[in-house]
Amino acid sequence: MSRKGSNKRTLIVAGNCQGSFLQKALLESPELSDTYDIIYFRNFRKQDQGVLKPRHMAQCAILLEQIAHQAPELPNKEFAPTDCKIITFPILWMNSLWPSMIDDPRNRPLPGWPAGPFPYGDRFMLNLLQQGMTPAKAVDHYFELDLSAKVDLDRFHEINVAKAEQLDARADVPLGKYVFDSFRQSNLFVTRNHPSISMLHHIRDRIFEALGVKPPESDLLLASGGMGQIHVPIHPSVAEHFGLEWYSPDYLYSYFGEQLTAREYFMRYAAFE
Repeated sequence: MSRKGSNKRTLIVAGNCQGSFLQKALLESPELSDTYDIIYFRNFRKQDQGVLKPRHMAQCAILLEQIAHQAPELPNKEFAPTDCKIITFPILWMNSLWPSMIDDPRNRPLPGWPAGPFPYGDRFMLNLLQQGMTPAKAVDHYFELDLSAKVDLDRFHEINVAKAEQLDARADVPLGKYVFDSFRQSNLFVTRNHPSISMLHHIRDRIFEALGVKPPESDLLLASGGMGQIHVPIHPSVAEHFGLEWYSPDYLYSYFGEQLTAREYFMRYAAFE
């Protein structure tokens, strides 16, 4: 938040964890951090909002506002001065590559695991376990599944593209088209809602371009925060269906500092270890 006694105006970034990343990236720019108090306001769901004080909005010179289909109204926006520059950008996701993701009822917050050890559940794996299979047998069956025979992947993808196009049409900095034009050639997401480092570079560069400021040199690993802690494997049949050029069955996925194969990840998930 802004420092006590600071005469700087604020640059507010409002959004989900992607907005938090942007704040950290903006702080790396001396041109911006020397000029503005750069504030992140978590504005994701009505039950998952931060606190944005009226005085911070009243001092706002630039508002970077992430838009989403179900995002709540930004509080205290009426206090923004008339010269406040508002730049909107869309929430980003890649549900198409993880069509079976659900909330797993086994997952609960634990000490050191605020979102639980497996915040990305899989309904087909849960179905196999509920049939009484051991974790090892469930994983074997899981990898034998053809998800394109169980989910209309093309229709699901069409819906996701249409939603992204709607947000892009409302955004000053459209980003969704790049995602859906490029996901086959480049690994852009590590989970359905967390961009990869290469996608974070694209987001950062487009926002800095809108601000008219050159982005600082950085690998963005620190700025990515917790978004890189879990990489959820893509099912082989989904990768084949969409023709992912970068995909490999030997790909390693990060899991809280470890590097796991897809089978190792799903063995842990099935056993909930």
